[in-house]
Amino acid sequence: QVAEEVGVTETTILNFCKKTEFESFAGLKKAIYADMHDKLFWNKKLETSSNQYDADDSMLIKLKANQLETLQSTLEKVNTPELFQFTEELSHAEHIYICGHEVSYTIASNFRNKLINTGANTILLDVNNYTEVLDALTHYGEKDVFVLITFPFYSVQTVAVSDYLASVGTTVLAITDKLSSPIVKNAKRVLFCNSRHVIFHNSVIPVMALTDIIASLYLLQNKEMFQNYNEKVKCVETFFEKCAVPAYEYEY
Repeated sequence: QVAEEVGVTETTILNFCKKTEFESFAGLKKAIYADMHDKLFWNKKLETSSNQYDADDSMLIKLKANQLETLQSTLEKVNTPELFQFTEELSHAEHIYICGHEVSYTIASNFRNKLINTGANTILLDVNNYTEVLDALTHYGEKDVFVLITFPFYSVQTVAVSDYLASVGTTVLAITDKLSSPIVKNAKRVLFCNSRHVIFHNSVIPVMALTDIIASLYLLQNKEMFQNYNEKVKCVETFFEKCAVPAYEYEY
C-alpha cells in the first residue's frame, strides 16, 4: 500500500527502511505508531518526556540546542518571496484580523501589538470566543485580511474560520508548521515555522521571531503611514503631558 501510494516498488520501500535508524519496515511502523499515539493524546508527550529525561546538565544542553535548531531552521528555510508577498498583503489591507487560540493566541497578541505600533489597523481575534468570531465574520470588509496561526494540535475553531473565509472568498494568510496543516489549503500566502519542542508540543520562539520580522518589514513598507500615525501619537502624548489634573485626583 505504501509503495503504491508513493509510486515506487516494494523493494525500494524495504531498502529505504533498512537505511533508517528503525532498520526494518516493522520498526518504522512501530515508530510511526508511537509518534501518532503521542499526538493523539495531549499529555502523552509530556508523560513520555517526564519518564525519559532528567533535569540535569545534559538535558539543559539538549533544550538549548532544540530552541536554537527550531529558530535557525525556521529562518534559514523561510521562503523569501512568500515572506515579502505575505507582508504586501498586510500592507494592502484596510483592517488586519489576527486570529489565534490558546498558545497561538499569545503569538497573535504579540504580533498585533507590533503592528499597532506601526499604525496598522489591527484586530486581535480569539477563535475560541464565539462572540468575537461572529462579530468579526459579520463586520469585516472586502479589503480586510485574516492572519490565522495554528500549530499541532491544530485548533478546530481556527480550521472552521479558515473554511468559512475561503467559502466567501476572503483573503487568508497562514502561519503554521507544515504543508499538511489543515489551514494551508485555504490560504493565499503561507509561512512555515519549525515548532518542534523536546518536552512540549510546540515552541513559540521561532514563530515569535518570524512575526517580529513580518512586523518590521511592514513598518519599512509603510513609512509614510507610520509617519502620519506617529505625528498623531506625539500630539496625543504632548496633550496629556500638559494635562494639569490627573484622573481621579479629586475622587477622595
